[in-house]
Amino acid sequence: MLRKSTLDVHAAQVAAAPADDPGVQASILIVLDGGAEQALRCLASIAALDAGSPEHEVVIVDDASVGLDGLLARLDGDVAVVRTPRREGFAAAATRGLHRCTGDVVVLLRGAPEVASGFLGPLVAALADPGRAAATAVTAQALDEPAVAAHAVAVRRTDVPALPAAPAGLEIAALCAQLARRGSVDPIERSAVGAPGARTGGCRRAPGEAVELTIVIPTLDAAGDRVRRCIAAAQATTEAPHEIVVVDNGAPPQGFTAPVNAGLRAARGRYAVVLNDDVELLPGWWPPLRAALDAGAAVAFPLTIDGAMRTDFAAWCFALSRETLDEFAVAEGEFLDPELVVWYQDTDLLQRLREAGRPPVLVETSTIRHGLSETVGSEDPGLRAWIAAQVRADQAAFEHRHGTAVAGAAR
Repeated sequence: MLRKSTLDVHAAQVAAAPADDPGVQASILIVLDGGAEQALRCLASIAALDAGSPEHEVVIVDDASVGLDGLLARLDGDVAVVRTPRREGFAAAATRGLHRCTGDVVVLLRGAPEVASGFLGPLVAALADPGRAAATAVTAQALDEPAVAAHAVAVRRTDVPALPAAPAGLEIAALCAQLARRGSVDPIERSAVGAPGARTGGCRRAPGEAVELTIVIPTLDAAGDRVRRCIAAAQATTEAPHEIVVVDNGAPPQGFTAPVNAGLRAARGRYAVVLNDDVELLPGWWPPLRAALDAGAAVAFPLTIDGAMRTDFAAWCFALSRETLDEFAVAEGEFLDPELVVWYQDTDLLQRLREAGRPPVLVETSTIRHGLSETVGSEDPGLRAWIAAQVRADQAAFEHRHGTAVAGAAR
């Protein structure tokens, strides 16, 4: 079971019972794909479980995460860590974790919620009833939340060899529907968790202050965990007066150019940053970019750490001034070329800036993390087919305009 030991996690210290401990009654299974702060809060709450809680182990599945290397290195050996070779999604990653669990009861946490100190015992006790197939914790902020929306669900390990395939966000609902054929799926009022990201911040700047920076985030799912992590990092690391414009581009998907241009049209700041929703901004990221723009750069972009990096132009995060927005737009309100829908719009911008003698400037003192290609790496076959066809059309349009010898162009 988790107990105070040698790892500092937000003032709580944790260690785990040895793997395969014959006394383990429950396995707490957490799938992580980023969001270090939320993961730390979740682990800290598990460390603070009541002394009388059932003997338990913690199994973490690292689903090709961004920004968790440091945390997982500190946990290695204290909890069981399962790593996926590439982003697999919640259901597939959780199935990997299930195969590592040893407890009779598995408590699956969705989104790394903070758990109440007494949340575990009632869930384990509830499954002593043979007529009950699953037990869910209630969410402190939504006590009447249905079981299918729960952030913690307890099951008998032998009942669930694998999570059923389901669209992103509906995995717990699919699991509950599957288990309902075996027995009841009941919320347990004495077991409570806090929804991930439920903490409410106060006003971070003085009311009425002029906006300096607009952060534009195009996304296929404005309610998804990935964009929530992206926004949380932006809020936590951006000290300048700013606004965040999220453009939901998933109903239907329209590529990358259209939502970026729409977000830039809405921008009120003197500066703007275009940010993929799989980017994590790191502390101190903005002042060096602003300084580069003030020094005359048309576009400036940060250094990507812990991942692939392009030094000519890494367009998953780039900053520009209001002057650049006006000077380099291809048409009124269209900063990126709308004829390049999914791909090549970044290389088109790069080439236009090169021809003007003002190529993008890499600012190595500004750093970010990036989950490469997550934004276009959809598992939806229809979306993947559309993207593939559009990429071919975009390549033809780009090469018609610029030729086939442009440095940095994808082939």
